[in-house]
Amino acid sequence: MKKNNRYVRYFVNRKFAIDAVSMAVFWVIVYTPVFLYTSKSIEAALVGLGSSAILEILFGGVYGKFNDWVRKKAGVKD
Repeated sequence: MKKNNRYVRYFVNRKFAIDAVSMAVFWVIVYTPVFLYTSKSIEAALVGLGSSAILEILFGGVYGKFNDWVRKKAGVKD
């Protein structure tokens, strides 16, 4: 990793990865009964859960960064 590539350092760190995985795990648990109840088949429910897991992993870390920024602006400490 290049030393001056701030975007890589910004998105590749442990907290970002933990935010992404934890958000995916949480929402897959929440979505499971919803998809199973509303889907016409198990296969459709699994496709929905799989796609939601991928999206949550992609956006979970970004949401974590946004949440940190909002907390900083609001003066809230962890």
